[in-house]
Amino acid sequence: MASIISKKVNGQTYYYLRQMARVDGKPKMAWERYLGKAEDIEAAVAGSTAVPSGPGTSLLVTSQLPGR
Repeated sequence: MASIISKKVNGQTYYYLRQMARVDGKPKMAWERYLGKAEDIEAAVAGSTAVPSGPGTSLLVTSQLPGR
């Protein structure tokens, strides 16, 4: 299962979606995707078309309502 983690860089907090997997019985990071700052995530959830500032990746947030 993926989880959201935060990293502090030069006093700024950035968020990532991280998937862990077991390799040889030990937890290892399978993949990690950059989500942006809290403002970027909030804008994406609110339906804004803002692109997060950061390591060159974009944020895509989708939601599905039950029965649709």
